[in-house]
Amino acid sequence: MSNATLRAGVIGATGRGNYGHGLGESFTALERTPVVAFADADQAGGAAAASRFGTDNHYLDYRDMLARERLDVVAVTPRWTDQRRAMVVAAAEAGVKGIFCEKPFAASLADADAMMEACDRNGVRIVVAHRRAAAHEMRLKQIVDSGEIGDIQVMRGHGKGDHRAGSLDLMILGTHILDGIRYVAGSEVAWAHGHVTQDGRPITQDDIKEGDEGVGLLAGNRVAAYYVFENGLTAHYESFQGFPDDANDHNRHLGFEVYGTKGIVSVRNSPGGELYLHRHDLWVPDTETRPWERIRIPEWEAQNSGLESNLLIVRELLAALDEERDIRSVSSGADSRATLEMIMAVHESNRLGTRVPFPLANRGNPYATWLAQEQ
Repeated sequence: MSNATLRAGVIGATGRGNYGHGLGESFTALERTPVVAFADADQAGGAAAASRFGTDNHYLDYRDMLARERLDVVAVTPRWTDQRRAMVVAAAEAGVKGIFCEKPFAASLADADAMMEACDRNGVRIVVAHRRAAAHEMRLKQIVDSGEIGDIQVMRGHGKGDHRAGSLDLMILGTHILDGIRYVAGSEVAWAHGHVTQDGRPITQDDIKEGDEGVGLLAGNRVAAYYVFENGLTAHYESFQGFPDDANDHNRHLGFEVYGTKGIVSVRNSPGGELYLHRHDLWVPDTETRPWERIRIPEWEAQNSGLESNLLIVRELLAALDEERDIRSVSSGADSRATLEMIMAVHESNRLGTRVPFPLANRGNPYATWLAQEQ
């Protein structure tokens, strides 16, 4: 493996998603990827970020940075998706070798298609900050693949269920869960069915509004989805308002279970992550004689799991660049577009009132399509 130094750049956007969940800092943590420049249209925000990246080489326009700095790798870090397509396409066109992108991948499938076309055409490898690059999800995958819980019967994912419950939760945090479910399934989705409601009633056009964090048009504070994979596996996903008495512990609602013929394995997105295993041969678990086992990963839980997850992703990106191969062990751009398609399928299915086959024919925002049809 090469140890050549790669010039890294960071794109942020103070007030519009800021610098995400520490993607840029993962470059500074590795000797091979010193951050030589960063971009932020906000002067004060950029000045505050300089110490984190170890450079005061601050550009107000990321396009200027890309044109002048001859970067090898770039982190596209804003949480908001409203500039995602422009930033990723600009980086790919500028000649970088690799991109580390914040989630959600894009605001629409059309945006994701354009991003992947630019990366593929320019030979750029792109990775995305999904939670499958975390020790507990990796261990869950190992447990399932080893046959320890038998044959998979069904998978079930849950949103965080906080004030963003429903469509916004699905877009911003459900992307982690659906990416993990798809990873465990090891297959592409064949078709999906979705149901979206607002306060218990079917959504109408009056419920459509611009979602927070630049995600585009959304509707509904409760969603339910059903997915059928090409290999025959099935999965559910749901997001609804959580439990008021548990307001400070919503992270523990975010996760998914894999039900097998010999047991259940469950992962939760609490700080550091949690993994549980229940060994049983019944659909209804016997908790008295065979209780849930918490699987501890001390070396992971004792660290900054967010940084460690990002470092796993960056190391895989660097390995793929060195070996001139595809991304394997983390979520690639192609994986993330497939996850976004699972999200958009919920809304498209609800709009059409039927299940939808993959790939989706409608690459735009389903709610924009719905509104346009009535004009």
